[in-house]
Amino acid sequence: MLVSRLYMVVDWPWVTVYHHIYEAVVSTDNIATPIAASLGDSITLAILSVSGQCLFIIPDTNTQIAICTTIITFFLALITPLLYYSWNNRYARPAVLQGWGPVLLAMLISSGVGVIMSKVAERFPTLLAFLPIINGIGGNLAAIQASRLSTHFNLTGQTDFGDFKTSVFLLLLVYPGHAVFLGAKQLLYPTHLTAAFYIAFFATATAQVMILLGMAYLLVMVSPHIRNLDPDLYSIPLLTAMGDFLGTSLLSLSVVVLDLSGLYTED
Repeated sequence: MLVSRLYMVVDWPWVTVYHHIYEAVVSTDNIATPIAASLGDSITLAILSVSGQCLFIIPDTNTQIAICTTIITFFLALITPLLYYSWNNRYARPAVLQGWGPVLLAMLISSGVGVIMSKVAERFPTLLAFLPIINGIGGNLAAIQASRLSTHFNLTGQTDFGDFKTSVFLLLLVYPGHAVFLGAKQLLYPTHLTAAFYIAFFATATAQVMILLGMAYLLVMVSPHIRNLDPDLYSIPLLTAMGDFLGTSLLSLSVVVLDLSGLYTED
C-alpha cells in the first residue's frame, strides 16, 4: 500500500505535465518515456534503500525473517485483485496478455548485469560510479526512439525507416549528455582517472547507443509480425535491459583492456 500510494502521489504531477506537453503540440514520446523510466528507477531505489535500512536496524534475525515473509505474502495476495482490475481495464488488458514475456526477459538480462557488476566491484570499485551514467543515458535514448517508432507504427501500420535524422540526433546527444553528468559526478564524487579511460568511456557509450538504436528498429519491425504484438510492450523493456547489459559489459571490457595496457589507475 505504501508503494502504490507513493506512486499515486508522484503520478499526479506527472499526468499534469503530460497533459500540458500534449496541449503544447510537443511529441510526448520525447519526454514521457525518459521521465517515466527515471521515476520508476528513482522510486524503486528509494523504497529499497529505506526498507533495507529499516530492516537492518532490527537486531533479531527471526524478526527480520517474519517481517520479510509478511511483506512478500502481502504483495503475493495483491496479484489476484490487480490482475482482475487490469483485465477489466481495456487500456491495461494488452499489457496483461503480452507484457509478461518482455518483462521477464528484461529481468533475466538485468540479473546478468548484476553478476557482471559484482565482479567489477571487486576489481574496479571506482568504475561503479560510472555505470549508472552510461546505462541510464543509453537506455533512455534508445527508449525514446523505440517509442517514436512504435507510435508511428500504431498510427500508420508501417515502420518509419526514413526517420534517420532522429537517430543521428539521439546519437549526438550522447556527448553533451555524458559530459554534463560526468561533470556533476566529478563534483559529487571526485575521481582522478586517466584520459584514456574517458576516451574509452565515450567510445563505449557511442557503440552502446548505436547498437541500441539499431535494435529499436529491429524490435519495432519484428514484434507486430509475432502474434500481432504491441511494439511498445516488447521493445522498451528489452532495450532498457540491453542498455544496462551493453553499457556494463562493454565499459568493463574496456577497463580490463586499459588495465592490462597499464593505462588505467584508480585513486
